[in-house]
Amino acid sequence: MSYQSMTIAEALNRINQSLFLPAIQRPYVWKPEAIIELFDSLMQGYPISSFLFWEVEPENRRRWAIYKFQEQHRQGESWNETVQPDGRSVVFVLDGQQRLTSLLIGLRGSYTQRERYGRREKATSYRAHHLYLDLFKDPADIDEDEEITANRYAFRFSDVAPRNDAKHLWMKIGDILDLEAGDRLTAYRDQLLGAVHERVTAAQLEIAEQSLGRLHDLVWREQPISYYTEHLQDLDRVLSVFIRANEGGTKLSKSDLLMAVIETTWGESYVREEILGLVKRLNRDMGREFAFDKDTVMRACLVIPDLPVVYNVANFTAHNMAVIRQSWSLIRSSLEAAVALAARFGLDASLLSSTNAIIPIAYYISRLGGHPLDGTSAFDVVNRERIRRWLFSSLFNGAFGGNSDQTMALCREVIRNELRTSRDFPLQRLADDMRTRRSRPIAFDDQGVRKLLDVNYGQRHCYLALAMLYDGQTSRTARYHVDHIIPQALLSEKVLRERGVPGAKIERIRAAANRIGNLQLLVDHDNLGKSDTAFETWLKTRDPAYLEQHMIPDDAELWHPEALLEFIDAREDLMRAALRRFLIIEDRSPPPNRAAA
Repeated sequence: MSYQSMTIAEALNRINQSLFLPAIQRPYVWKPEAIIELFDSLMQGYPISSFLFWEVEPENRRRWAIYKFQEQHRQGESWNETVQPDGRSVVFVLDGQQRLTSLLIGLRGSYTQRERYGRREKATSYRAHHLYLDLFKDPADIDEDEEITANRYAFRFSDVAPRNDAKHLWMKIGDILDLEAGDRLTAYRDQLLGAVHERVTAAQLEIAEQSLGRLHDLVWREQPISYYTEHLQDLDRVLSVFIRANEGGTKLSKSDLLMAVIETTWGESYVREEILGLVKRLNRDMGREFAFDKDTVMRACLVIPDLPVVYNVANFTAHNMAVIRQSWSLIRSSLEAAVALAARFGLDASLLSSTNAIIPIAYYISRLGGHPLDGTSAFDVVNRERIRRWLFSSLFNGAFGGNSDQTMALCREVIRNELRTSRDFPLQRLADDMRTRRSRPIAFDDQGVRKLLDVNYGQRHCYLALAMLYDGQTSRTARYHVDHIIPQALLSEKVLRERGVPGAKIERIRAAANRIGNLQLLVDHDNLGKSDTAFETWLKTRDPAYLEQHMIPDDAELWHPEALLEFIDAREDLMRAALRRFLIIEDRSPPPNRAAA
């Protein structure tokens, strides 16, 4: 990289003339204290890191919104004005906005703050503050215990010119911008020092001359602005560079940058009301709480209208964004319907381990014209069940881990092709093609069954595994707990010894206590009522269908703590049979929606 340098005065002259901000930049966030620290560091000769610019070719200037730097900053109002590119050279600042804005505010602008105890809604509560420097402050006069970056030069923001006296001589530092020529600097110095208090010492006058000269050199002579200019017009590369350059600040996501790009054509208010509003609804208004973000919505904006799936800036062209806006109503309703289904299945933020898994469901719903599958018709019931089985299997097996773009493209292709001959959700074809074409097996063959039966209490996919085993019998409105069938309190070493279990078997029993074969789903209030009750006692209070619902072997001899190992073996045999049927529903009706209890 080849870096260049320029003076602060030159940088200020270029700001809002050729140096501008792209939409991907965040708002200005520095407080007055940070601005003071920046100027003090510069006066002490410390470097302030390099800057990163991007020179935009004339033919590309209208592709992205151009924003001004804030010169008159107002507390609580962080948005920048837009600029038309007509006749302008446009160089975007990718890294350095906060520092350049601070230099602009300190030397040429102001920082408007609300007065202490001032009412937020009253205009008179706000006053513009300018940056001043006390020329009598000796930068060498500092306690040894203070940090080296302390405010040695006594900068201060004030809404009125501070009063001069025998100890203080204040100058508004913006005055230095009128003093490039040596004779003007001398005249300013003589006028300023000629009006000082009669008790001022020669040492103070010398300090004032030195500080004034130091400020002049900093602004007009030195070149502390070191910058690199990127000339390539590849927006994806520029965004990549931008993310890297801003890693030390507020964490940025690709969706933040893409949102900014979309705002340039859709308008900021439309984007925020529609996209951010949809994210909020998906997370709060679908029956359960989720944790969707802008990425999910913007990925869906590519998938649902049959645009290129790969989630990068190159696919958010002006043409594609026009297609997305035209399709927005269908995109929105399809996502809402898909998330409502996930909530109906009992999923929430803690269980939906990949939000991308929702998008193929939304795509299928969009191909039905947005039909939400929330009715009682045979078509709705059967296809809700197919979707539930596919979604749970995909989540448990991590089908959308790694490069999900390719998995998403495959799912879309399969759904689109299968819907040419049938309106049903293509569960079997999706499972087959994900296994053969993406090496993402989701069906429960012997290996898949072993993987699920190895799940233990407290592990991430424990609830999901049990939900698949219950095969749709849980209620969509109830809240469930994972419960130990044979209570842990009855599997303690002390209890097992009292029941005559040999020491070696005690260790094996205790090691198996958390296996999925000893776990069930219970409605929250039932679980609290069961507590540490022995299973055979608890069973007397249950419905006759309880054993079948919970896949519990009908052998009372296995329900005792000392028989836990045999109980788990027998129960896992029942589980294996259920799992092998999980992705096969063509030859049987969906199971009744009986609540596990």
